Amino acid sequence: MAKTKVLHLSSERSWRGGEQQIAYLIEASAKFDVETAVLARDGSEFETWCRERRIELYTGGFKNGFDFTTVRKLRKAVRAAGADIVHVHSGKSHSLAWLASLTGLDVPVVVHRRVDFKLSSSKLKAAKYNHSSVRRIICVSDAIADMVRAVVSRPERVVTVYSGIDFERFDGRPPKLSLRSEFSIAADKLLVGNVSALAPHKDYDTWLATAAKVLEKRDDVHFFAVGSGSLEAKMKALAKKLKIADRVTFTGFRKDVPDILNGLDVFLITSRTEGLGTGIIDAMYCGLPVTATRAGGIPELVVDGETGFLSNPGDVDAIASRLNVLLDDPELRKSFGDAGRARSLNFSKDRMAEAVTGHYRDVLGGG
Repeated sequence: MAKTKVLHLSSERSWRGGEQQIAYLIEASAKFDVETAVLARDGSEFETWCRERRIELYTGGFKNGFDFTTVRKLRKAVRAAGADIVHVHSGKSHSLAWLASLTGLDVPVVVHRRVDFKLSSSKLKAAKYNHSSVRRIICVSDAIADMVRAVVSRPERVVTVYSGIDFERFDGRPPKLSLRSEFSIAADKLLVGNVSALAPHKDYDTWLATAAKVLEKRDDVHFFAVGSGSLEAKMKALAKKLKIADRVTFTGFRKDVPDILNGLDVFLITSRTEGLGTGIIDAMYCGLPVTATRAGGIPELVVDGETGFLSNPGDVDAIASRLNVLLDDPELRKSFGDAGRARSLNFSKDRMAEAVTGHYRDVLGGG
């Protein structure tokens, strides 16, 4: 069987969840007769990642969705790589692939959508999604897929493939006390944390308000916000305003996430929008009970009352109440953690790659 050659487009300068998922897909799809090339943004972390692994690499500016210089580079990369499929992973990449298709690119395009932001009803957006070159729209949750199907002319081309994680990243790591020792947290404190970018859609305002609500009546908890982002300074200022700065630690970006998760007692995430939430999968695989919001695809991960608790976005009282239930009940934490660990096994990077490569074959077969 001839191998399928896929050119992935990575438009972002930094490395976040989307880039990690592209990396997982590239690594795992090799097991399913797929060869990879990448068109990455000049000077990006993904360019570095590809060079370190000697992945066939092309680069472009990705200045915006109408960067015709990158459009030309995309057409050249397709020819040079002998790509059978172009797989785009962001709105900007999708726009550039659409323009390339309008100006001579003649290979199928697969669109990966990881955000649950409402699609615009503009003619331009409709043209991008309904162009004949777009043969598959892969959504990371049913919540996103339902949004997309509502606005496209070929809803049968919209599918759900859940994101996956690399279990080996977490295996063989005993529980660590790195957070306690590093930040001098007493052994009798329960640790509640989130691992995510400090970005608007993560709603750290609600996260901190929840922490403040919980800390009003108890002194046996410390909160950790693990990650960096545009709102870091603002959130630190809010913690001071809420008078909880000494009981909330902002760690900044960390590379030791498996060790950090293994040291927590509860995972708390209060996003207002969330395509799926792979950080939740990480937490569940580490046996953590989850307190979360009913945002985007989160309810497709967290089973309310079985692997964690769900509340409506922004409902500080409800989120804090459910978090307190977990903090007060170690047996419930273990029960939820065990159930979450078992459920997380459905979300491996290999399973994700197998499903995606199956769609590649369908597209090339005329589906």
